[in-house]
Amino acid sequence: MKNRDNRRINDRLLDHALGLLKKESRLEYVGEYGSEMMTFVPFVAWLKQEGHLRGRRIVSYNGMRPYYFFLDEDEFEEKDEPRRCLPVHERYWPYCNEFDGVVNPWKVYIDYRGHYRSSQSRGERPTLFVQNKFTVEWDVGPINYMPLYALERLMDLTADRYQVIYSCPRIPLSGYSDDHNSACHYPDREIINRYNHVTDLEQSTLESGGDYNRTKLNLLADAQVYVAVQGGGANILPYFGGSVLFLLHQKGREYPYTYKNGAYKSLSESPPELMLARNAKAFDKGLRVIEYLESVKGELRLPSPYRLSSLPWSARKSIIKLCS
Repeated sequence: MKNRDNRRINDRLLDHALGLLKKESRLEYVGEYGSEMMTFVPFVAWLKQEGHLRGRRIVSYNGMRPYYFFLDEDEFEEKDEPRRCLPVHERYWPYCNEFDGVVNPWKVYIDYRGHYRSSQSRGERPTLFVQNKFTVEWDVGPINYMPLYALERLMDLTADRYQVIYSCPRIPLSGYSDDHNSACHYPDREIINRYNHVTDLEQSTLESGGDYNRTKLNLLADAQVYVAVQGGGANILPYFGGSVLFLLHQKGREYPYTYKNGAYKSLSESPPELMLARNAKAFDKGLRVIEYLESVKGELRLPSPYRLSSLPWSARKSIIKLCS
């Protein structure tokens, strides 16, 4: 009964969105970045595929053009205003609730990796991308963030094997659309600046004057391993399949359905292998598994079942616990 009701609701939302598009010749997105990536962008790709955007356009925030690369120039328009949270009951497109864990049938897989991957090798080492944050959440303060001791452990673990891209937005950048969540002071740069194998994405983009989102997508496309914390910044990562994703989730409505049944399993034809930690202690222990990732057909993957028995017990325990 619940599934039938859900489908009827989304059928009505689809009709409403198509009617609005026909009437206004445009659809405008209002909301946070994470919701846009998980619910709106895949729907827009479907509209494009089905021919609904001829002579019409999509409106989103400044800097979002690289995420809509599949649209023609006259099909996209940017607006200059801060983001704000739009409650689910005010959204007009189908399958607009990123937390219900239901797969949207009106979506198209968007190959960001294929489109943005560099044709030239960035070096002999594989790339590991870190998505961190330290912002006020739910009007309380920082909740989902990487503790400094875990960040330092990660830098130590990767020093001899990976090149690391570190992202923790906190400064105005060209192409970055800010929202209502205020960044707090966080001495993470004091740690990452000690390591030669780490590039600070925001600082390097500021110094180069490049487009933030395009640069970020180029780097994400070249990465094989992702380490992130819950939040909108992590919601682009499920698009990059054939990879391993370590995620720290301490609070938020994504658990469990979004991760186990929803967007994190449906935005790529080959979803990332997800290791999900529910607290900082489990996350810190799970990071050690990075030492034991194995290369399979040019991709880094979690150790196969037959290899588990050869790993240290702590690594086996983390894989079994965080992948369940």
